[in-house]
Amino acid sequence: MEHSAKILLADDSHAIRFLVSEILTNAGFRVVQAEDGQEAIEKTYKENPDLLILDYEMPKKNGFEVVKEVRSRTGYLHTPIIIFTAVTDKSTKLEGLGLDIDDYLTKPADEDEIVARVKLLLKRSQQKMDSNPLTHLPGNPSIQARVEREINTKNPFAVLYCDLNNFKSFNDKYGFDAGDHVLKTTADIITQSARLDPNSFVGHIGGDDFIVVCSFDKAEPIAKEIAQRIDKIAPSFYSPEDQKQGFMLSTNRKGEEEKFPFLAMGIGIVHNTKRELTSFAMVSSIGSELKCLAKQHEKGSYYAMDRRS
Repeated sequence: MEHSAKILLADDSHAIRFLVSEILTNAGFRVVQAEDGQEAIEKTYKENPDLLILDYEMPKKNGFEVVKEVRSRTGYLHTPIIIFTAVTDKSTKLEGLGLDIDDYLTKPADEDEIVARVKLLLKRSQQKMDSNPLTHLPGNPSIQARVEREINTKNPFAVLYCDLNNFKSFNDKYGFDAGDHVLKTTADIITQSARLDPNSFVGHIGGDDFIVVCSFDKAEPIAKEIAQRIDKIAPSFYSPEDQKQGFMLSTNRKGEEEKFPFLAMGIGIVHNTKRELTSFAMVSSIGSELKCLAKQHEKGSYYAMDRRS
């Protein structure tokens, strides 16, 4: 990954940008430049870099302000960030630790140090993240590890299996870019809703399938929040014509034209308060069954809670 990695370099000094960009380019990296904090934020969301190098003192927004903004987005929680600074006082670095900054480079940094630090952070990031490349949410190995951890603790917990209804037909009609936008928005909605439990875990199984692991008492409130948010935003994904008629015309799996309702979320809730859950495979099997049950609901988002003993 490291030699094709894209790096955002933000510094208001043209000379420093030119010098560091040349060092990184010669080391095989792709470099995107920004000359102030606001431009750094905009280019982060547009270019989706693998690593950010931010000057501490920049116009419009300083490096720490950029970090606060970027870290507030789901997709950038784990993006490595280096602060480039001439400031060496302890209080500044302590402030940065609270913002989840990965490393500091003190000006003037030499060529070998810059390249070594960047390579090390990219390597760590790759090892740490088995994440989905689109949403940057943790993938299946992390999901399984978290569910197994909850099973072993024996505390009351729940797993929400979330699946978008009518996503394939939407993708077929509106294209992959529109589909990716839906998936990123869905990831944000699920992550924000899951904050009702500060200790919750959100993962992306793949495609339009997501998972939330949370305390049992927060499962239904989180499911309701996800459903309400998805139903509220869903019409905005469609053309004015489709919004007006309240459905979408697209081809079904048989190649026939069919009316499809707007995107909605089916959620299956598995929990261990009525029966013991003994394995990840068991949780997945029950979750898939409940999710299919929820998806049969004809209009809007819906959740199905496991009521069996």
